[in-house]
Amino acid sequence: MHSSIVPSLLWSYWANIIYIIGMIGYLTIDTINYTYISFNNTLSYIIYIFLSILFVIDAVLYTIDWYIYAVKLRKSKNESIQYRSEFFACIFQNLGSYFYLIGALLLFDKNRLFKTILLFNFIGIISFLIESCLTSIGWTITSRRKPLTNPKNGCHIQNVYIWAHMLNIIGNLIYLCAIILAYNFYQTSKIMNSNSVVLIQIFGDLIYLIDAYLYLECWQRDKIEFDVNTEQQSLNNFYLEKLHYDTDTKSNENK
Repeated sequence: MHSSIVPSLLWSYWANIIYIIGMIGYLTIDTINYTYISFNNTLSYIIYIFLSILFVIDAVLYTIDWYIYAVKLRKSKNESIQYRSEFFACIFQNLGSYFYLIGALLLFDKNRLFKTILLFNFIGIISFLIESCLTSIGWTITSRRKPLTNPKNGCHIQNVYIWAHMLNIIGNLIYLCAIILAYNFYQTSKIMNSNSVVLIQIFGDLIYLIDAYLYLECWQRDKIEFDVNTEQQSLNNFYLEKLHYDTDTKSNENK
């Protein structure tokens, strides 16, 4: 594998792995909270803080990944930076993850700060929703500009990336609905732990988890395509060097 590409593949790989681990964590703790109402609140809050920290790290990894392939891997430093939609998507992803982390930290004073927690979560999910839309737009623009080496890599329903981006948007919308419903329950009935809200969150967790596996599948396909291209490039270089060697040998024999 070409050394300049390795960092990009590694950063995105670990970002996808953390995404999967984080969503397994959220699905587990939300299911426990729905099933066992008397589950220890303090332990639950600690787990939510840990998961929020995971997604802060995840956002940082995705940002580094963007920097590697959009800035470091340019053919020339004079070349303009591409993937600008993804850059702004990274900004909103980082903002969203920090807002969720702040909301998780405030859970220890949930009775007094519940509306503030909902506000931070609302801003966070709006940031994630903007991020997912920008990522989808950026991918669409890029896929239409790039020449197709594989017909399944185009901007159509066969491409796994389309399903990954679409499920990410759907998951964000489901979580947005859960937050709005939680605020409505609190405003009308002062209910802070609605089973309906948790159930919607669990559904959103499932969507996110499927989405995380799809993004890992996208990474694996990108890696296979890169390995094939790298192997082809190595063969081309080999035959080119052999051609030059044969030409030089014949030239020396003629002398």
